[in-house]
Amino acid sequence: MFDYRSCNTLYVSPDGKGNGKNYHENEAGCGPLGSIGAALKFIEQMRGSGLLQPITVKLLAGEYLLNDAIYLRATMSNVTFEPFGNGPVLISGGKRITGFEKTTFNGVPCFGAYVKEIADGAWRFTDLYVDGLRAEYTRLPEGGVFRMKATENIGDSIFSPSYWFTAADEDIALFQSLHAFEDCIISFNHYWIDEHTPVKSIDRETGRINMEYRSRFTIRPGQDYILENVAEAFKNPGEWYCDRAAGMVYFIPRDDDMTPDSIEVWAPVSTYLVNIQGGENDHVTGIHFRDIKFAYTRGDYGSKMGTNGEAQTEYCASDSQAVANMDGVINVSYAHNVSFENCTLTCIGRHGINVGNGCRSVKIESCTVYDGAAGGVRICGGAYGAPESQMTRQCSVTDCKITHVGRRYLSACGVLIMHASEIDVIHNEIGDLYYTGVSCGWVWGYAKTVTRDNRIMYNHIYDLGKGKLSDMGGVYLLGSQPGTVVSGNRIHDIRCKEYGGWALYTDEGSAGILLENNLCYRTSSNSYHQHYGTSNVVRNNIFADSDDTLLKITRPEAHLNIMFTGNILYSTGKPIIAPYPTSGFEGLHTLSDGSVESYRNLMWCSAGDVCYCAGENLKTLADAQAAGLEAESVIADPLFADPANDDYTLADNSPAFAMGFRPFDWKKAGVRK
Repeated sequence: MFDYRSCNTLYVSPDGKGNGKNYHENEAGCGPLGSIGAALKFIEQMRGSGLLQPITVKLLAGEYLLNDAIYLRATMSNVTFEPFGNGPVLISGGKRITGFEKTTFNGVPCFGAYVKEIADGAWRFTDLYVDGLRAEYTRLPEGGVFRMKATENIGDSIFSPSYWFTAADEDIALFQSLHAFEDCIISFNHYWIDEHTPVKSIDRETGRINMEYRSRFTIRPGQDYILENVAEAFKNPGEWYCDRAAGMVYFIPRDDDMTPDSIEVWAPVSTYLVNIQGGENDHVTGIHFRDIKFAYTRGDYGSKMGTNGEAQTEYCASDSQAVANMDGVINVSYAHNVSFENCTLTCIGRHGINVGNGCRSVKIESCTVYDGAAGGVRICGGAYGAPESQMTRQCSVTDCKITHVGRRYLSACGVLIMHASEIDVIHNEIGDLYYTGVSCGWVWGYAKTVTRDNRIMYNHIYDLGKGKLSDMGGVYLLGSQPGTVVSGNRIHDIRCKEYGGWALYTDEGSAGILLENNLCYRTSSNSYHQHYGTSNVVRNNIFADSDDTLLKITRPEAHLNIMFTGNILYSTGKPIIAPYPTSGFEGLHTLSDGSVESYRNLMWCSAGDVCYCAGENLKTLADAQAAGLEAESVIADPLFADPANDDYTLADNSPAFAMGFRPFDWKKAGVRK
């Protein structure tokens, strides 16, 4: 006889009936079979009647198709979602497209399928996923860029947006020939953001193109851009195109093994998959997801927030930085003791997991985020001055793989921490993205902030930037955040578009941060760069093989900018440190004026003599020491095992040890097996 008081397990199935379960009648505490929605209603009824025992929702293997997110509110508590048995569980925000046949489009052999909902105008999507991977947009020009001839606003500030631009004269004829130009997407990269907007209209005589979303920042004549989702550009393996007028979806197979009958094609219906949403005085508690795959969500996004988070009435083509206003496919707010363990998020249209206001002890462990339109994890609670109930702290991202993200929104970060404290980002692999690996802090200058005591440790961060954007870091820190520690990370292969491909980057007003025991190498800019800040300690790191100087401070200020000690500085031909800039700071400061404490560092150049600085009459180490810098620093080969092949293990007789360098095992960075 069923007893609600002893019920602790509910079984659900993709068909909502339990088909496929080997059901044992005598299994103690077994609840009814049904859908996820039915299980949630059942739990609400139990909680409402005072039955508070922990509940496990067992999901039978298969695909759970959602038209809207699973909502878990304060009426829920102490619920765990996990698979039943060994079969995989997929929670999907999309639905399959079937009926593909061999055909041609734009004269190119491909697969095509008719979808009535598209022809009727009932279903419009801008993402397609084939065999577990994002299908690619078509683009013009295929290998280069177009250039804008004129733009609406040209101001001295970057905050002079435009709604329109005119195409170059030589491009107008091409644009006139495109039969569905209004279905194209305009994309352009500048500064540290990428902007994307649908076409509103085009004057085919003058070449004036009106954008549906205004640009976030100033665009000036000569700005490069591309067109995406262009029918006439359909030609390359892996590309797709939706002919909305005909109701047809076309895809060019990636390889010869693909057949119309074998491919698995998903198009998104829902933007969100799970929303765990409590209230300021009524938290959700004890929600856990384990071993579940989440996939196939919408990637449409227009920004309606200003630089400081204020709401706007019009859409912009980008957020001001890091796609910071975008939420996730999984959202958590006003919740305590929530976890995601060994889950996979793939083929998603937003950030993976978004931890918002009022959260405590949200743990993301051993999860994989792959092929995401934006970033992996976003954490942002209430800003300074907000009620205590909105503050977010004591959350963690550990042993996760966050790779191949930012596929639609390039300025997304692997992990973005804005207003939050006591956050751990530890032992993760973060790579193959176009902007910053881990970003922490969201206050510019020395204003008060809640961000503090965060730990960014033992992460393997690599393959960032790819020459698409500027002003990024392997680890990017912003604003005062006392107690924050960046330690044990291995950071390498960062490539910017114009400037700013840094490994460690303390940006405006960074203060009170400890950066130690990090290995940083192969960057297009400096290994370590500080814009401006105070009382940051950079010690016992290995900085190597930068295309620019290893170290740089951009803005001198009349206080202690940084303490730099006990580091190994391994140049492959560039100076160790850049001089203070003179433009805009005439007569203010020099490196030797006491604003920099740098001492007991080991320096070496594999390409010849060490140049300490190319300016300020500090060319040699002796010059620096005569000016009061680099006390007890030496020039000596650190005796790395094989730096040409990325092995920075120190020999037992390395002179670094005699100087007090503390060895650290950089091979431990990344996911623990």
